[in-house]
Amino acid sequence: MYRSTLLALASLCLNVFAADVDTSMGAAAFLWPTDRTWGASVDTTAPCGSNAGVTTRTTFPLTNGAVSIVMQDEAYDVRIAIAYSDNPTSNSDFTTLIPGTDIPEVEPGHECYSISNPPSTVTAGSNATIQLRYVAAFESTTNHTYYACADIVYATYSASDADPYCFNVSETTTTTATTTTTATATATAKAKSGLSGGQIAGIVVGSVVGAALAAGLLFILWTRYMRKVARDKVVAVRMNDWTAANKQGQEAQAAATANRPSTNETAV
Repeated sequence: MYRSTLLALASLCLNVFAADVDTSMGAAAFLWPTDRTWGASVDTTAPCGSNAGVTTRTTFPLTNGAVSIVMQDEAYDVRIAIAYSDNPTSNSDFTTLIPGTDIPEVEPGHECYSISNPPSTVTAGSNATIQLRYVAAFESTTNHTYYACADIVYATYSASDADPYCFNVSETTTTTATTTTTATATATAKAKSGLSGGQIAGIVVGSVVGAALAAGLLFILWTRYMRKVARDKVVAVRMNDWTAANKQGQEAQAAATANRPSTNETAV
């Protein structure tokens, strides 16, 4: 029973982690604000990893802003930067908001990060582009630097699409994001696949949590199975010892009987 259950759970875990990747995004992407259309052939091209120019701008709060990122593969040296211009064309146009040293590694899941307020020269109606830059071996045997960009227009908080889905969940941890943003408005941006940001986040969270539960159950059953194996081994050893001792007793008794004088011999 234990062995068949363990094999079934192991198969489930493998299916969860080996599921086909989302072909509408790279190893990581912006869940909020909406990012530019992803292109597999250009996702390593700076500064935005996309052939698409500025098509849609998400209204973004001037204060207490946050970005939400979804990951379907491990990523390293994750950086978030911003360009306070209409259409940046090179990495030099961007100013670092969160360096790679602050996010050295992230696992598949969902993360939310607070970003600093813009300088005082940036006001409501100003355009900007937020850049996501990271290193990953996405569908490859070697690491590459990938890019994604989200175009925004600043607005007062009450007038912005301030719903960054701020919570953190990965293969190993699930926590509420530590940000100063209070998401109250309804997001108008939709994911590239046609699903809402909340639905995408729900799918990611469900997959990660489901895999974690399956792995936990697998560990518990494996532990119980190994304990049963150990108990069976102890019982087998004791049975062998008992059988050997019983055999020795029988042999000793047979030898004693063989050496005992017969009745006729005693009478003579």
